[in-house]
Amino acid sequence: MIKFSNFSKEYIIFFLSFLSLFYSFLSNHDGTGGGASGDFEATYGFILALQESLFANPNEWTLVHTPLHFIILSYVTRVIDDSDTLRLIFLIFSISIPYIFYVIVSKFILKNKNKKNLILIISCCIFFIPSFRYTSVWCNNLITSIFFFLISIFFFEKWKEKLNKELNKNLLLQIFFLVLATYTRQYFAVFFLYFLKKYYEVLPLKNFIKLFLICILSSLPVFFYVYKFPSLLTEQHMSIYAVNYFLLGNSAIIFTTLFPIIMINFLYKKIPCKKILIPSIISFCLVYILSLNFDGYGWQGGGVSFLFSKKIFNNNIFFYFSSFFTIAVFIYLFLENRSNFVILLTLLFMFFSFQVYQRYYDPMFFIVFFLMVKTDLINIFIKKKMPSYLLLLYFVLFYLITASKLIYRYSFNI
Repeated sequence: MIKFSNFSKEYIIFFLSFLSLFYSFLSNHDGTGGGASGDFEATYGFILALQESLFANPNEWTLVHTPLHFIILSYVTRVIDDSDTLRLIFLIFSISIPYIFYVIVSKFILKNKNKKNLILIISCCIFFIPSFRYTSVWCNNLITSIFFFLISIFFFEKWKEKLNKELNKNLLLQIFFLVLATYTRQYFAVFFLYFLKKYYEVLPLKNFIKLFLICILSSLPVFFYVYKFPSLLTEQHMSIYAVNYFLLGNSAIIFTTLFPIIMINFLYKKIPCKKILIPSIISFCLVYILSLNFDGYGWQGGGVSFLFSKKIFNNNIFFYFSSFFTIAVFIYLFLENRSNFVILLTLLFMFFSFQVYQRYYDPMFFIVFFLMVKTDLINIFIKKKMPSYLLLLYFVLFYLITASKLIYRYSFNI
């Protein structure tokens, strides 16, 4: 029999964090403007239509993502025909996101196995990222896509353990689950660049070409679906004129997750001030140039930072600072480890649209930072208890602020 004393307080905190999701469920917690609930209500008809035909026209439900999530739910709803029950089951399924994150960090990244409990605290942060909470509550395809993405990273880490030069099962499963993530939300396709670069560095050319061809073949269903329903591409508000908007906006959105990680490292003196000087100068110049032709009136990007800047300060200064902060840190991460170049560039450029919401990056960026970016900045959280608790405290407070609608009350849907 397992004694209660055998459970550390970290396990209890993880369990209570999961239970807190049920409060969000009972209170129908949602993003600003009812974005998640609106998506669920709009696409539930599409789920039912898919029961009749897998090629039901998504345009009737203003769907702008690839349909795997909805196809899966179309089979689930054959058994569960009550939408609230479906949402509840999906909420329980969402615990897989922080749990798989915990498994990957503790199995492949953590060197001191006695510190596993600290990884539970870091994993709890995901529970309190607002986008994670309301997309869990409203059965959103964001959760499904991140689930597949995490499984893909798991098999990539398994492959890395031995760096097998053959097309073994771990490598093929990594590609397979990344394909599923892309079939769920098409923008996950950008991560193929990162993984293919890693494979190119290890695999013999012959095997790499085979793998590349597999990736091409796996993308054909997406191309066919976009060809059949071009609104999946044309309604993304993409434009070459959006360069300064998406670079400023994307980096400002990332700021909300990156800020506590960097500040805690500064607090523990893990970042030498002299090493951030050159990145800061470069970032300042870049943000200044990007801001020259920026007009945020009516814009639906920039996430929390842009809204905070406009609602609290009635100007763009905090928004520009958020972008400056993120770009400076990204330059620092590149100088720390040049292999970060592809993943950092991918993160900055993966959404080149006038319309980029906070949920597009949350909790995806948190996961990518801890699992894919090569940096010593994560060490403080997997070696010491207090930094992990401080990080969790930040996300709990962040969630409480967003749930109270203090900033968002009159803002755009993020």
